[in-house]
Amino acid sequence: MLKPSDITRDIILTNLSKGVCKVYFRKVTNGRFRSLYCTLKYNALPRDNRKYIEQIFSSFKNDLDLIPVYDIVDSEWKSFRLSTILQFYTNEDLMKSETEKRKVKVLEQ
Repeated sequence: MLKPSDITRDIILTNLSKGVCKVYFRKVTNGRFRSLYCTLKYNALPRDNRKYIEQIFSSFKNDLDLIPVYDIVDSEWKSFRLSTILQFYTNEDLMKSETEKRKVKVLEQ
């Protein structure tokens, strides 16, 4: 698990491109806590969503605090702010926990 002090944009993007990650953060809009299973791994995205990666990132290029991701639970694009992350679980972290591993496998289907 990465703590806020260990998090950089590059580390987050690298881990998201490797597989499903879990992000725990505070929503800017209402201050509530939220967790999100998400990815940027090309082969993990549904085929019809792969073409949107470049478009989505180009629309966020001026806001480096904002990270667009594919939510594998809701099957849609979402985003979160680096500055609001409380915990970040890499794919490796999730695969160490049998409960999380099963959950991720089901969500990826």
